[in-house]
Amino acid sequence: MNISFSIITVTLNAFEDLNKTINSIQNQNYKKYTHIIKDGLSKDKTNQIDFSKFRNIFFYEYPDKGIYDAMNQGLKLAKNEFIIFLNAGDIFFSNNTLKELAENIMKNPNFNSYSGGTLQIDAKTNLIIRAMGLGKIYNFLPLSQLPHPSLVIKKTILNKLNDPFDSNLKIAGDYKQQLILRKKNLLKTLHFNQIISIMPIGGISNKNKLSILKGYKETIIFSFELYNFKIIYIVCIKLFLNIYSIFYTRKFKNLKIKY
Repeated sequence: MNISFSIITVTLNAFEDLNKTINSIQNQNYKKYTHIIKDGLSKDKTNQIDFSKFRNIFFYEYPDKGIYDAMNQGLKLAKNEFIIFLNAGDIFFSNNTLKELAENIMKNPNFNSYSGGTLQIDAKTNLIIRAMGLGKIYNFLPLSQLPHPSLVIKKTILNKLNDPFDSNLKIAGDYKQQLILRKKNLLKTLHFNQIISIMPIGGISNKNKLSILKGYKETIIFSFELYNFKIIYIVCIKLFLNIYSIFYTRKFKNLKIKY
């Protein structure tokens, strides 16, 4: 079984964060990947980066309507079957992350998506704020949100949706995609208790309390459209897992993060 990854990074005016992501991917010991960078016409120094010096990296810049439109565009550029969205500032947990993922996928080929954990950190202090997607609890909570920087999914599954991400959304488009795939019975996910990615706080979904509230508002609206009164369960598990991810960080109190 040939495991090749397409890692998609969408970015806008995030020169320093993008360099962190590029270096993390370039340092992977497993080399069967392509890294697609979709830039929305940044006005910083992003297009001055010498991408030719990097391995398996492809840079595209043209306008988009926002992060989820950019992610849809990036997906269309992907050639490999296994897709990972790792946005500017996100990094892999270790240099062996892709190698470990490939080994786990080869051992468990009868799934079309694979989910692991994301550590959300304060980039200034390196303190872990949340540990998302980890623990056996995700095996027992249907419709729970999986951290998209640690979700590996086959392109053939995403292509069954017209546009996998709703470009009208600002915060919660990744969760809506997961709910649609589940409603259509398209998603067969294996949960690994493996930390896959590190994500700094300050992204579009968590930069302040207002953005968090907007994310819940979007979730409430599309959850009702998709699942009617299951919306109560969906919002409750979202709230519960948010709290759970904070308490779960205690398992990593001795882990030294270098971001």
